[in-house]
Amino acid sequence: MSAKEKKTKREKQEEIEVSVELHPEKTESPEVENELRSTIDRLQRLQAEFENYKKRALRDASVYEQRVSDQLIFDFLPLYDNLQRAFQSLSSNQDVETFVAGIEQIFAQFQQVLETKGVAPIGTEGQPFDPALHEAMLSVPSKLEKNMIVEEFMPGYMRDERVLRPSKVSVSQGPPLSEEEAK
Repeated sequence: MSAKEKKTKREKQEEIEVSVELHPEKTESPEVENELRSTIDRLQRLQAEFENYKKRALRDASVYEQRVSDQLIFDFLPLYDNLQRAFQSLSSNQDVETFVAGIEQIFAQFQQVLETKGVAPIGTEGQPFDPALHEAMLSVPSKLEKNMIVEEFMPGYMRDERVLRPSKVSVSQGPPLSEEEAK
């Protein structure tokens, strides 16, 4: 709660107290006055508890976000370790074939991590263009019908029916017009 909000809250409480003290004829009895003060006190406590709850919820959300991020990093650390070993092996042995085989295994391991996270590539070539899934980089004449994907420049990925990154593609303008159709 900001200092301005605290000041405003204190001023309102003081106004009520002054009103009760200056206008005793308005209060019917000391019980009513005590009940009023008790109600004000409960409301102030409730407001303070709510402010504390909001701060705690923000703090908890931040901690949760950090833990999710840590878990993701933890899942990719074995890939990093394997890449590091592959490069160390290449520098000491100079065996390119073994290095390439190791990189292929790391790539397969990487694909497996993505699959366990629910990440799947977006289908492209030969598919109809969908602006929700694809980003058109070029529009080219093609034997394919209009608005069909001709080429994928960069693959796109989805996770749980959400697009993480759209595929960057070229889209068919349709077959080129013959000389007769162009007239």
